[in-house]
Amino acid sequence: MSPAAATVLLVEDSPDLGPLLRDTIEEWNWRVVLARNGSEAMELLAREAVALVLLDHELPDMSGPEVLARLRSEQRRIPPVVLMTARLRPGANADLPEVVEVLRKPFELSQLSELLERRLPRR
Repeated sequence: MSPAAATVLLVEDSPDLGPLLRDTIEEWNWRVVLARNGSEAMELLAREAVALVLLDHELPDMSGPEVLARLRSEQRRIPPVVLMTARLRPGANADLPEVVEVLRKPFELSQLSELLERRLPRR
């Protein structure tokens, strides 16, 4: 398996939470690329092969669903997405076929670890 097969794109604008999650996921032996907003996420998806996207619902330049809509409108391949949010109503992600799970904020690191173990292949 190539190293890119287990790369996670983390899209989180919080200056504290983003680096903390990146460092933690890397300690769990997955490669992580961090984007601080939707535009950075789109740029990274254009040049990085990622296996999973951890996408914050609320970003400074656009929402997580808006990122997905733009990628779809550009007919770009979208890897499986885990939407991280505290505000999503049940069933509200029904029109987001790329979203495979919703991780409700605040979440425990153990929840994130379990999710990654389920969703990502190990090298």
